[in-house]
Amino acid sequence: MNEFLPSIFDERVYRLALGLEPLDAVTSGRIAQPLEVALDGPPDVTPDTPPWPAPSPATGLYALPRHGSGRFVLLFDSKVDSPVTLRLVPADRRYVPRRMTFAFLDEAAGGFDAPTWSRAWRPSLFPGAAYDVQQTATGVRGTVTSGGVPVRWTRVEASIAGTVIGRAHGDDRGEFLLVLGPNTDVSGTGDLVSPTAVTIDVYAQNPAPPQDPADPLADLPLETAAGPGVTPDDVSDGVDLPTNYVQVASLVDHPVILGRLSSLPIAV
Repeated sequence: MNEFLPSIFDERVYRLALGLEPLDAVTSGRIAQPLEVALDGPPDVTPDTPPWPAPSPATGLYALPRHGSGRFVLLFDSKVDSPVTLRLVPADRRYVPRRMTFAFLDEAAGGFDAPTWSRAWRPSLFPGAAYDVQQTATGVRGTVTSGGVPVRWTRVEASIAGTVIGRAHGDDRGEFLLVLGPNTDVSGTGDLVSPTAVTIDVYAQNPAPPQDPADPLADLPLETAAGPGVTPDDVSDGVDLPTNYVQVASLVDHPVILGRLSSLPIAV
């Protein structure tokens, strides 16, 4: 039976279960660079896959289609139950990937008729090693190691007098790029003071989960976004630390020079 058109017409209705609009954590704008959003799971790499370039961690997984607007959609006819776990996989290390669980309103909960805003999430992706950073950006490019081995998937916070002024996500190689946004009060006082001393705190998983040679994202922390329509969503914004994260390093009075990126190796 048709719902919107007379019965003489053929009708097929597509209903949105979940919409994702990934945002750049620095600019708060939509991500224009290549990005894959797929159901979570180990990639399906065939034996004849060439070793270079390396296959994507989303290879062979069910991928959410991307609209020209930069939004990704999951439809009810995809036969995916709520909650759904997705992996967000940027290309070329421009951003750090994330694994997130979203609980959308299913059919029984009235998901068909829920307003669009309650079906949409805007997870932030943080700069990776190949991020297109401006030459006049202020921030820190660093690496975190333990015993000479990279510490994977760290979280980094920069603060002044206890107020966080910037955040970063580390990648699988222990690298992070902490970029302070154009409107960030680096000094904490409203004055342009250069260099400015900031505290840099580093967090990591404890214990570190095992790695899977067949899945480079197997040990990436799984984060649960806020419920449908809930704001603010500190998980999607990358503010809340994932489960089992503890502080592993704290650098006090690190000098940050306005308009420049400094290098910072951190051994924990």
